[in-house]
Order: sequence, then structure tokens, then C-alpha cells
Amino acid sequence: MQFCMNEASIMAKGSLLQHIADCGDRGIRRIELRKVCLMDHLRSGGTLREIREALESRDMCVPCINSIESISFNDKRSMRLLKEAAEYLFYCSREIGCDCIEVIASFKVPETDSGRINAATSEALTALSDLAEPYGIRLALEYMGVPASSVQTFDQALSIIRQTGRENVGILLDTWHHFAMRSPVEDILKAKKDEIFIVHTSDCPDKEAGTLIRQESYLPGDGACPIVPMLKNLKKIGYDGVFSVEVFDPALLDLPAEKFIPEAVEKTLAVMREADVLTDPC
Repeated sequence: MQFCMNEASIMAKGSLLQHIADCGDRGIRRIELRKVCLMDHLRSGGTLREIREALESRDMCVPCINSIESISFNDKRSMRLLKEAAEYLFYCSREIGCDCIEVIASFKVPETDSGRINAATSEALTALSDLAEPYGIRLALEYMGVPASSVQTFDQALSIIRQTGRENVGILLDTWHHFAMRSPVEDILKAKKDEIFIVHTSDCPDKEAGTLIRQESYLPGDGACPIVPMLKNLKKIGYDGVFSVEVFDPALLDLPAEKFIPEAVEKTLAVMREADVLTDPC
């Protein structure tokens, strides 16, 4: 697996181009961009060409962009607007050399039946998959380990992508969300290699399922999340993609890039080495 920096971890200060520079100048070759930072760059008069050139000049790439949210249980008008915005993001992704976008199911949906929730999410993924395919874009469904989410567990996400049945639709596995709703570590072994598109990582305290808050999101190795066993199971199924560090602890977000990035690299690589999955440090 390869180390990746998630822009969410460093976006509190500076612009998208600065975030690329902060990572690239420290030898990091993969950065996962945030949609809000991308759109801020374009709204302020920046161009996709500038992003592409900034990446190329540092031999960097973008494995994924976060994210298209609330994809399910939309009425016709809302779905039309979602698809229009999504297609523009697909275009932007292709122009900067990124082939994967995170997608998130809706929160606080008008259903409690898991079958209906899964069907609605699969239907939305199918519609977005049709739009994404001509751009060469894959969609990575992230399950969210919080009570308000309609897709909360790895097993549920796996069921949805299999119901969708598209090669360009897979799972985004996040170690924090996996642990937060107590998805069993063993569930990872149910997946095939090509069903997991990307992995996010952060650590957290040991609390009851559904009670963690996103600000309790620490660097790998600084909490109770069984990240090493998760990585070992990912290795068993053959996953060899990126491992993207994404934290939301306010104390970490406040750190300047020159202090946060080396610490994030050191702690994340230590966990990857312990699990014997590190193939490309930065």
C-alpha cells in the first residue's frame, strides 16, 4: 500500500495549491483533494490547468476527490441538480488526472428498512455510474459510522455495491468509521480486492458503537482503533492501493503544515510497517 495525505487534514490554512506544495515539497506524492477546496480554487479564478501543472511539477497525483454527498432519497429536481454537479466534478477530476470520487449516502432518510435504504442507494449509484463511466471515473461509497447515516457498516456497503453491480462502483473503507459502528474486522475478508477502491485512516478513543464524534479523530496509533488488524485483512484480500490519512482532531488541524505533515507521515508509516503492508512510503 502507498501513503497518501488527505487534504482534509491540512485544509484549515492556505489554498489548494498551497496544500499541494506543502505535501510535494516534503516528498509526498499522493494527495486526496477535497471538493470544497477545488471549487474555491476555481471560483477565485484559478484553473484546472494550474492544479495539473502543480501536481506534475512535483511528480504528484490525486487518487481520489472527496466527495459527492447525499446521493440517495432525492426527488427528481434534487437528483437532476445532483447529477449536473456530479458531472462537472467528473470532468474536473479527469482534467487533473484523478479517476476516483468518494460518494456518501444521505443522512436522516425517511426510511428505516435496510432493504429500501440499500435499494435507494444502489439506484442512485447506478445513475451516477452511468454519468461517470464516459469520464473514466470510479465511485467509492463510504459508509459512515454515525447514527444519522443511512449506510453505517462495511457489510451494508458491500451489499449495496454488489446490488449495483458496476465495475466503476466500489467501497471507501475508513478505519474510523469501521470501528465507530463496530463493523467486525473480519468483515473485510468478505470483500474481493477490486471491490475496495481506497482506504482512509484515523484513530479514535474506545467508546460504544455510535457514540464517537468526528472531532475524536486522531493520527494512526494514537487511539484504540484496530488499524493493524484491518490492514492485515486488507492485505489478505489483495488490496494494494492508497492509505490516506484523514484526521479531524481540532488540535491537529490547528498545527502548521511543517509540524503536522512530518508527524502524520511518521505515525502512519509506523502502523503500515507494523502490519507489513508498506510498499511505497510517500
